[in-house]
Amino acid sequence: MPVQKTDRKEILKRSLHVFKEKGYHKTTMADLATASGLLKGSMYHYFSGKEELMAEVLKMLKNHYVDKVFSIAYDRSFPAILRLQKLAARSEEIFIKENGGCFMVNTGLETVNTNKSFTTIIRDFFNEWIKCIAYIYKEIYTPSEAESQARYAVAEIEGSVMLMQIYNDPNYLLRTNKKLIADFRKSSEKQ
Repeated sequence: MPVQKTDRKEILKRSLHVFKEKGYHKTTMADLATASGLLKGSMYHYFSGKEELMAEVLKMLKNHYVDKVFSIAYDRSFPAILRLQKLAARSEEIFIKENGGCFMVNTGLETVNTNKSFTTIIRDFFNEWIKCIAYIYKEIYTPSEAESQARYAVAEIEGSVMLMQIYNDPNYLLRTNKKLIADFRKSSEKQ
């Protein structure tokens, strides 16, 4: 196979797809090199090994969510309910259209006992997600109640994504999002 010119960013994107498909432990550097159009030895020019590569994939994905998804919550040109609806729609787009459920959860569960640095990055991802939802909820709740409600919302969404995968039924996520939006609307009307 001829060696192709590529860069770190492209390797990260292609590696994400391989890790999604095979999981961390079953993926080899040879798999990652093939997906990137490189020889296995060339991968070490970019990354010291699979662990560094996965850490960079997780950071890239977390940063993508912070910049492109969670940022919806902070756009005050829209009312809070619309921002929550936009986040729900984005979660449906991500979790229903892409196979495999939540990559962060899958990786976290697979590696929680073997790689603490992954756990730290994944925890940062969830903290950012909770923070963005809490930001919306602060419009109708106290800061501590907003954070509590946001933690509940993220847990509900992730649970529904898991059940959606197990039963191959997107309605788990759709119903959860609908309920979270209805609950927010109901609470905001009481204000």
